[in-house]
Amino acid sequence: MGPYDRNTEGLDLVHKFAKQVQNRLFLITGPTPGGLGAETAVSLAAGHPAMIILVGRSQAKAQPTIDAIKSVDANVKVKFVEAELSSLKSVRVAAQAILDDPEVTKIDAVINNAAVMASPQMQTEDKLDYQFGINHLSHFVLTNKIMPKILAAGPGARIVSVSSSGHRFTGIRFHDPNFAEPGSYKEFASYGQAKTANILYAVELNRRLASRGIHAYAPTPGSVSTNLQSYVKSIGDKATELFEEASWKINGISIADTRARDPYKSLQQGSASLIRAAIDPDLVNEEGVFIADANLTTDPNTIKSWATDSELAAKCWKLSEELVGEKFDI
Repeated sequence: MGPYDRNTEGLDLVHKFAKQVQNRLFLITGPTPGGLGAETAVSLAAGHPAMIILVGRSQAKAQPTIDAIKSVDANVKVKFVEAELSSLKSVRVAAQAILDDPEVTKIDAVINNAAVMASPQMQTEDKLDYQFGINHLSHFVLTNKIMPKILAAGPGARIVSVSSSGHRFTGIRFHDPNFAEPGSYKEFASYGQAKTANILYAVELNRRLASRGIHAYAPTPGSVSTNLQSYVKSIGDKATELFEEASWKINGISIADTRARDPYKSLQQGSASLIRAAIDPDLVNEEGVFIADANLTTDPNTIKSWATDSELAAKCWKLSEELVGEKFDI
């Protein structure tokens, strides 16, 4: 293991790698106050970036995050771009707005953070599985569409897709990613599939971009109490049953034992893995794409082979293109 652990805080890394933040441009999805996106954005502000682009549902919801960034450094330019991630049309409009903005000459790091977890079975506007659509496909389209601005940043640019230990629940259901088979849907199976896709996306991006000095990572923040749990909290007693099943499948132990072994982190602790993925220049000298407790890891007990296999990564890219109806030659 490296010099970091579950207690490492995001601000520690911002100060340590301040030169990798100063005067750079960051894009973060999911900036709702009290969440990891907001915590990451406000932490990065302490390193005096040139600009932070926040992509979210409404500027009103993001305004407290914008105000918090400004209170840390009033000189940081903050842009808000509206996007409803359950609508690929909305995502494409947002991407085009970023491409057309003359002030956004480059993007040094994209942090795809926005997510939903363990929702009931629903579909996006595009008739896609709700969790797969929001957690993976929306970011797949957004990131690939704005790739010219990422490429403009040159070597050292980063693409960060926030994943989860929940990827260990299941791999990609290539035969039925939208859970059309009757009785196939499970809240955490949908979440696990999406979180696996986040990692496979990073693997395939590295294959396509590493020769240009641009790297992708898929950190897990660990267990942090945020709005991500809103769906599970809304179902009352059934939540206990869902978490128990997920814990046995993901960790091989009960939810009580999981909490004893791995208690909830603070937002600062949760943001550390995201921030290291986005700014540590030395990550390229280590192996892997999955970051847990701010350390890159290839431990098979931590990261499943179905999330790192290069053939599955290429297959997931192809499936994603088919589902969104657009090819990306990157």
